[in-house]
Amino acid sequence: MTKSESSRLKWKQTLAMLLLLLPLKGVAAESMLVWLAEERAGVRDFATASHPLIQGLRASAPTSLAVLSPLMDLADQQALSVDALWRGADEVVLSASTRYAADAVVVGRVDAGGATPFTEWVVWQDGQRQLLSTQGDWQEQVDELLASLPQISTIDPNAIAAPLSLPGQMTPPGYLVTVYRLNQAGDYLRVMDLFREHLGSQAVIPVSFNAGTLRVSIDYDGAVSALQRDLLSTSQLTELPDGQLEFFWN
Repeated sequence: MTKSESSRLKWKQTLAMLLLLLPLKGVAAESMLVWLAEERAGVRDFATASHPLIQGLRASAPTSLAVLSPLMDLADQQALSVDALWRGADEVVLSASTRYAADAVVVGRVDAGGATPFTEWVVWQDGQRQLLSTQGDWQEQVDELLASLPQISTIDPNAIAAPLSLPGQMTPPGYLVTVYRLNQAGDYLRVMDLFREHLGSQAVIPVSFNAGTLRVSIDYDGAVSALQRDLLSTSQLTELPDGQLEFFWN
């Protein structure tokens, strides 16, 4: 080995050692997956992507960070229960999060039973785990969370992550509803939020989402005509001519 080659090798070894000594949390995240559960009147359930905390995160100081919400399709529901998330089953949460390949994973457990909401947070980034709690109105909690995470960029107010393609799977029991023309980023999340808020989060299970067409199974205690009326009571859906539980998204 020549003297110059030896010098280059020593320089590379020194650089590698310096990189290893740098704190891992110094690497800013480009994507953040947020799991959010809420306890209200003694009932715990996953919160939808329209929850004020998630909307507040997306609306705070613009950055290049993508804020991802779980699809809560059958794969997510099989991988992670709300009870496992609530009791802090770290390995289960991280395993369920791998499909999203996010740089950071954030879990929020909201106690909405008091005068002011209280949230316990767990954040994983670069192999490190951080705990914190916030209390107050939603925007105050958002600001406090972001302020405690200096290496996580804040969010573009117009950024809504596009949904992932869902693998084929057996259709769960229930009415199969099809929604077409979900062509804009975030349309999938808006439809799922609408259905879950209108019919209950446990009653709605995504079946497939491809090329702007969503198929979802709805566990509905009533006739198909009653479900049609319920869905058409929302202004965002238009029924197809001669279609049974098939709609255009407005």
